[in-house]
Amino acid sequence: MKKALIVLAAVAATCASTFAQASSTVIFKNRNILTPSPNAFLADGVTPNPNYIPGGNNNGSFNVPIFQSSGDNIVGGVALGNGNSTVGAGSLAGGVTVGLFYNNNLLGQASLITTGAGTPFFTPSNQELQIKDAAGNVAPAGSTPTLTIRAWTTSSGSYDNAKLAPGAQWGEWTFTSPSISGAGSPPGTPPDLTPWGNTSWNGINPGYSNAGFELNQNVPEPSTIALGVLGVGALVLARRRK
Repeated sequence: MKKALIVLAAVAATCASTFAQASSTVIFKNRNILTPSPNAFLADGVTPNPNYIPGGNNNGSFNVPIFQSSGDNIVGGVALGNGNSTVGAGSLAGGVTVGLFYNNNLLGQASLITTGAGTPFFTPSNQELQIKDAAGNVAPAGSTPTLTIRAWTTSSGSYDNAKLAPGAQWGEWTFTSPSISGAGSPPGTPPDLTPWGNTSWNGINPGYSNAGFELNQNVPEPSTIALGVLGVGALVLARRRK
């Protein structure tokens, strides 16, 4: 009997720990993200939902693909992503890392798939991450914390390095999270990061398209030697004309 009680206590402790870890969480992914109203019908399964948002996948969900820079729209030495690219960023040499941050604390990261049609999307495809700061303070269950997603060329070593390295690509998106999962037994369902996506209006409801985002790229400035060569060339041409 005593052994049975010890086993039951251990199981209860494990369950409690699991529930505690599962509170104040979100799902980190960029495919099949649920729209704010993803059900086509009301609870009876018959009555159409007047607030239904089909999303880019036309099934109550949408994607947020990440594309590599198209290299145009250059401002201040940076090619700002303007949504023209359709090439998955994962195909960049060395790949791309994407991280979820809260108060500048990295909560978890994924890589973009490096080959095939999946290069705009995460691997692993989804992760449940707890929202906490660098000191380990967990955001209150049910709150709506401000989150940031950052993407950078993996070979740069970090997001901050990518913002400075010539030729590196990077992107950052800050938004208010939906209400994060609550405590309890079992805890509330963790939300998808719906506000991260592109919202398009159909005249009545937001549409949440699959447009995704294009990374920025640092455009290398011409070297001093290259500028010197161009100067000499111009001088020779001017003399020939004379």
